[in-house]
Amino acid sequence: MHGTLRYAALALAVAACGGPVTGPRPVAARLANPATTLNQLQAISAVTNTPLFESFTVLAPRFTPASATGSVALALALDFAARYSRWRRSEPRTAHHRVPTPSATAPASSPGTTFVWDPDTSGYIASADTGAPANGERFVLYAISQRSGLPSVPVAPIGYVDLTASDSSGTGVTLVGTPAGGAPATTYASYSVATGAASATTLVGFVTDGTTRLELDVHSDSTTTPGALTMISAIAVPTQNVQVSESVTVSGGDSARMTTDLRLASDGETVRATGDVTIDTTSRIGSGQMTVSVNDCAFATITLGGPDLVFDPAPGVTLSTDDETTLRALFSTSFELYGTERVLLIPVPFSTTWRGGERRTD
Repeated sequence: MHGTLRYAALALAVAACGGPVTGPRPVAARLANPATTLNQLQAISAVTNTPLFESFTVLAPRFTPASATGSVALALALDFAARYSRWRRSEPRTAHHRVPTPSATAPASSPGTTFVWDPDTSGYIASADTGAPANGERFVLYAISQRSGLPSVPVAPIGYVDLTASDSSGTGVTLVGTPAGGAPATTYASYSVATGAASATTLVGFVTDGTTRLELDVHSDSTTTPGALTMISAIAVPTQNVQVSESVTVSGGDSARMTTDLRLASDGETVRATGDVTIDTTSRIGSGQMTVSVNDCAFATITLGGPDLVFDPAPGVTLSTDDETTLRALFSTSFELYGTERVLLIPVPFSTTWRGGERRTD
């Protein structure tokens, strides 16, 4: 009886992968259009590959003295996203791929205040500038020097971040770009972060580069697995007709272990990539694998352990150059999305609440 059930399950799996139970050999799994999938992944990546988001990544850790952004896993995720991304491999590494560094001299809370960068102290100071929300604060963002990784001198403002008290336990974050020459300001991100019981945090809102918009619903929890952080996200990309979901668990000390489960669904095709990667936090050398399926059928395995990624097709699958390029982008995106979500949480440390319109760290 058990053998019959196993055979029936196998037969259903074979049929689901594109072939009949009997007759001709089943059709192997394949990407319906690898170029389209690659374009979708590139569009998602482009949302945070902008000077404004780079400035936000570099400077947000300096908004609050308790910013919990010295995360090794965050830095490694950003590093891996850049290192293995096909369309970035020939580009210079930008400042936001470095470790975000909290500031020991971050300014004290002051509702209604606009904070500006002071090159002399390499930190933010209160200014007399107007425009900050009455129930929050504004931090001006600047063009980043690729040499120093800090605002260039003389400073060149390119936007600002408003932090507002949305309710007793939540914070609103708005990222605005201010082009030179008097062009209208544009909102590139708007979301709220609420911290619940036992270090559970939710983030709801959007981030965009002006072309592609990611609608985010993210849940972060550090209690499900002892000593680990788990982030579960649902992302809609309307302009690309894509739905993305991802679950990431990060743990470890001298070596960081990241287990990822990324699904990209579009036009009846679901591409799933599940990875288990361990990274030495000192050398930043990683090892592990990511398995990829298309509509629940095995497609390829991506192996990390040398100077570059290695792609092995599943039985019966032949990988084209386009397939391998798309697999590389899939690997990179799995880390980049996690990094993006952690970056968006930077201005709102888990221990920060707002009371009476004032930012406090408990």
